[in-house]
Amino acid sequence: MFYSDTPSGGAVKPERSEEEGRPPERGAPPTLWWPEIGRDRLVLLGGLLIVASLVLKGWVLRSAYFVEDDFLFVARAASSTLTFDYLTDLHKGHLMPGAMLLVYVQTAIAPYNWALTAGVMLAFQGGASVAVFRLLWVVFGRRWAVLAPLVVYVYAPLTLPVLTWWSAALNAVPFQLATALALLWTVRHLRTGEPRFAWMAAGAVVLGMSFSVKAMFLPPLLFAVAAAFLTRGRFPRVVVTALENRLWFWVGMAALSVGHGLLYLSKQDSADGEGAGAPEFDVSVSMAGRLLGETFPVGAVGGPIQWGPVTPAGGLLEPDRVVLAVAWAVLGLLVVLSLLFRRRAWRAWALLAGYLVCVDIVPTLIARGRYQELVGYDPRYVADAALVFALCLAFAFMSAEEEGDGVYRRRPDPGRVRDVVALGTAGFLAAASYSMYTYADTLSGDRVRWYLDTVRMSMQAVPEEAGIYPRPVPADIVLPWNGSRRLSSHVLSPLAGEGVAERIAAPQPSKAPLVFNDAGYLVNARPAPDSAFFGPPEGEECIATFGGQAMWPVESLGGPSLVAGIAYTSEVETQAALVVGDAWVPTTLPAAPDGASWFVPVGGAGTQLLVQTQEADVCMHWVTFGELVPEVEGNPWHRPEQEEASPSEEDRPTEEPTEWETDAE
Repeated sequence: MFYSDTPSGGAVKPERSEEEGRPPERGAPPTLWWPEIGRDRLVLLGGLLIVASLVLKGWVLRSAYFVEDDFLFVARAASSTLTFDYLTDLHKGHLMPGAMLLVYVQTAIAPYNWALTAGVMLAFQGGASVAVFRLLWVVFGRRWAVLAPLVVYVYAPLTLPVLTWWSAALNAVPFQLATALALLWTVRHLRTGEPRFAWMAAGAVVLGMSFSVKAMFLPPLLFAVAAAFLTRGRFPRVVVTALENRLWFWVGMAALSVGHGLLYLSKQDSADGEGAGAPEFDVSVSMAGRLLGETFPVGAVGGPIQWGPVTPAGGLLEPDRVVLAVAWAVLGLLVVLSLLFRRRAWRAWALLAGYLVCVDIVPTLIARGRYQELVGYDPRYVADAALVFALCLAFAFMSAEEEGDGVYRRRPDPGRVRDVVALGTAGFLAAASYSMYTYADTLSGDRVRWYLDTVRMSMQAVPEEAGIYPRPVPADIVLPWNGSRRLSSHVLSPLAGEGVAERIAAPQPSKAPLVFNDAGYLVNARPAPDSAFFGPPEGEECIATFGGQAMWPVESLGGPSLVAGIAYTSEVETQAALVVGDAWVPTTLPAAPDGASWFVPVGGAGTQLLVQTQEADVCMHWVTFGELVPEVEGNPWHRPEQEEASPSEEDRPTEEPTEWETDAE
């Protein structure tokens, strides 16, 4: 289908070498100087396609913003020092030291800066696109037909959801770049034998491993491509031949996979029970069926046209039945045509199937096979397969120079091939571009951006005497199952300036408690309705103490959001202490002859609250223990009779986010 070695078949006749008077070999480095390359029509059109795809993706990124795990990454970077453990501790099952380093650097420069974040990821995506173009050129030579698989990759809708969610992009987008570079430099090493290309390929593999656990499978992918298409011979003898031709290169690649695997296993204790686990059979079967039978096929051919259901991180890919049928019809036609014309086409499809199962499906089931089956509609888990699909599509129809003669069963008419390829590529481009366009409608970046902008504004003039206490951020910002990691003290402190950030991250006792409400405003706080409340006996003004001590039963699981409040009067400044479980918190009660309230964070876990004061100096009117909640939701500056729904209330979805949305990959 893509085959053509003649100008009439859509390929430009190779330039002749000035030194040798013969055409350069397919896959050999171009002999053109850079100014001449810049005038090459194939380069210009390929570059235009790449730039246009990046412009479209950049436009979609304008509708995205930080969400869910993105906040956890920034918060951890802001509160950590750059150590080996910080870089290598697992995040929800992911070993990603390169990603953690990138997060640390970006947080140090500008925390929660979406322009910087999106720009960096778009640069990685652009690098991957250029690397794929170069890979296709090197493997198949200078022919116009390489533009078809290039379009299939750079416009693949499968790669868009993973790009718009930073947590997922940190894994997947650099991994795509590493995959393309590793394949490119492996081809160059196998053809030339130059050690520098071997080292460059190894470096690309290490780059991938620093961002994604899936890169553990890069060396097997490289060997499979080398044996299937870059080594002459019949299967299975070709496997041994490929190994013998570059034995030490493959031994080194295997060592990288083994070393990466051992490092990953050695860091399992840092996962805190998240990530890998035994999958449930029914969930796994359904999840694998959806990923292999619906999500990947539809996304690979340019679908789904319309996305859904919609989650806080964007739309999923649950395709319409008509779209699904068309997708399978297209894939079936491609497979049949390739098998009719190419003897080795089956190897390409076998390679794609093996990659999907071993690299995408099995790791996903191990990591997510205990959750909802809806994970099977998340294209992020098969986004990296878009690159492999484009490469296998090219191998299914075009021959690399190593394959020799006789690889085609029959040769179709070049003119007809050119027309079919052009029509098919244009159809894919139209469907894929529209799918990418509609995906922007599923993103809720404006709502999250409004929330963070409100938080920034609220932090600009915080009274010195105020205490800023933790409470969970809204569920559509960070999911509830993240526990204390979704508290405002952890998530929002990187937004504050010096001084205020410390007061948010480590709250101190105060007489003026403040919390962030769900709209992002910093407002007065009060004890939550379910807080424990203790007062004096009926008819008494002060709580009875014994030697200055009072004790009450409480049920505390511990945590930074727990705060004790004391209402008291005292003519002089006096010392006090609060105890829950192992937490013993001393504090100083300011003089309050007319009465005051004092709030103290007490995060201990236990069944009793002990308050110790100087009995002769203090009269305690009531004591509370629990979380604090805002006194007002929405914009506190609006009058009640004029107040309308705030932007956050209007934009925020009414449905709760699904629990399965747990990770980037």
